[in-house]
Amino acid sequence: MQLIYYAHSYRPIDNSINEFFQELMVDEALTPSLDPQSERLNTAKPERHLRCTDGMVVVLPQRDPTPSEYIRWEIGLGLRASHPQLVFVEDTLPDDLVPQGILQRRFSRRRLLREVRDHRAAIRTLKSYIGTDPPPTYHPTSLRRRCVIIGGSQLGAEPLKALFAYIEKCNYTPVVVEQGARLPDETAAEESVRRAAMCVTLVEGLTPAEIYLLGAARASLTPTISITLDAAYRYSQVTPKEYQPRFVRKDDTTGLIRTVEQEIAIFEEDYLELREEWQVHRYRGYRDAVMRTRPSDGNYSHEERQRAFIVIEKAEVDMSNNKVEVSNVVGPVNIQSRLDHVTQTVQQLQGWPDARKEELTALLAELTKSLKGVAETRPDDAERVAKTADLVVTEATKEQPDKGFLSITTDGLKKAAEAVADIAPTVLAVASKVAAFVAGIA
Repeated sequence: MQLIYYAHSYRPIDNSINEFFQELMVDEALTPSLDPQSERLNTAKPERHLRCTDGMVVVLPQRDPTPSEYIRWEIGLGLRASHPQLVFVEDTLPDDLVPQGILQRRFSRRRLLREVRDHRAAIRTLKSYIGTDPPPTYHPTSLRRRCVIIGGSQLGAEPLKALFAYIEKCNYTPVVVEQGARLPDETAAEESVRRAAMCVTLVEGLTPAEIYLLGAARASLTPTISITLDAAYRYSQVTPKEYQPRFVRKDDTTGLIRTVEQEIAIFEEDYLELREEWQVHRYRGYRDAVMRTRPSDGNYSHEERQRAFIVIEKAEVDMSNNKVEVSNVVGPVNIQSRLDHVTQTVQQLQGWPDARKEELTALLAELTKSLKGVAETRPDDAERVAKTADLVVTEATKEQPDKGFLSITTDGLKKAAEAVADIAPTVLAVASKVAAFVAGIA
């Protein structure tokens, strides 16, 4: 299995692009691994994740006034890790956003299907470079996981003692790098940093040896929690602040432990791995549900995130009243999820007359009903109909639909419906109605 770090936008307008490339990776037997949207970010979590993946795929879309600084930071992280990397760049963006040494391809959000051969070829190039059987991580020891502390002497005796105790409570072995270690002759200290599960470091007042070891941590992509004791610390205007050092007042033991506790909690959050196409769709459905039920403070508890991962593995989700119930995935669930999402898109449209929205919503309800029996006996055929209907409606509801693309997708919808006409002739009839509706608005 080739595990791919997947960096992408979280804006609803980019959902269809994200899903397109997710499906393409899955279709090429790559496993996209991604982080559910969250307001809590730090550097340690993506560093840990990238350390455990075989390559990186990035989708960089247009955004005004500039593309996402978070996605661009992830591209830089991939460069630092020297990971095989493929960046899909929207064709409206300037030429100099991504270093030329990175494998990259341009995409047009309005012509994705026409460009699918080129995008598939790019993904195959990345896959070929990674290899069919990537080597495992080399672990010469079987020691308990370690957390290295760099610059601990700057904290003071009491805060450092409390930090030791808290790290031990989190089931890590705390290790303080000695200030005077001879480097680079003394390899034991460097190896300790390289093999560590995590690093907590101060960013000022470090000795030359500690600065060297901090560089070793960055070079080996050791997940790092950075702390500054300087209230006037000059934060970079380019890098997102979430990826910069956390401020803690000197001798504030309580504040130090609270900060480290929060950062470790983020660091230990899991990513989602999408191995099958139904998981891609289920993730989209879950994500949309989360966006509708987001807590007022924008943060999710550890328990809420853990329940989210169950959704990907199991499927059916009920998020009412802060409750999550799960049941096994079956064909009808996939169909219902996709068409429900399409219906919600139609109902939330701005600028369409209510009568038009109601007509299309009724057609989608009719299509969902007619596909239920097909989904139980021939789920692949039913999924194909629902998937094509999604493409048709997504294009038809744009402000300026592409007539050529609509013609291709509506023909595809009718052909997909013809494949199940032997057991569900109603599907073909409804698909024809959808095609006629689309023709009337194009």
